[in-house]
Amino acid sequence: MSSKPNTAASAIIAVLGLAVISMAHIDNLTIVPPAYAQSQTFTAKLTGNDETPPVSTAATGTAHFQLSSDGKQLNYDLSVEKLNGYSHSHIHQGKAGESGQAVVELSMGKGTITSSDLKGPLAGKQISDLVKMIKSGEAYVNVHTQKNQMGELRGQVMSG
Repeated sequence: MSSKPNTAASAIIAVLGLAVISMAHIDNLTIVPPAYAQSQTFTAKLTGNDETPPVSTAATGTAHFQLSSDGKQLNYDLSVEKLNGYSHSHIHQGKAGESGQAVVELSMGKGTITSSDLKGPLAGKQISDLVKMIKSGEAYVNVHTQKNQMGELRGQVMSG
């Protein structure tokens, strides 16, 4: 047996390795296994202090979101305590302390968001665009009441 390296085999392996690396950089390829997509969850803790400007209220709430395994639906559960005169609720585009346009309506309790529910700056877009907005810290839940029509409870939607 020879101890000389097989240069042809080494060259082929090197070329294949470079090809895989260059494709990943050119296309910014990210392979996400279905189990990972299914486990993507997001939460918003809702308070009056996070409204812009802050609102004095005893009410609090939570919104939990989970991305479906195929990435085409965002299931949610919106709950509040000590809230009087509920009017409506949305996810809005905007960073903490900033006001923004509504991108999807929410109802109390459990629900499902699909791309056909998106509006405003996300009209005609996909659920993946909403998820990108959430992950970049640019989405918040706002709960409106008869007394506080601009919003009584607010919370940034965060991973986890």
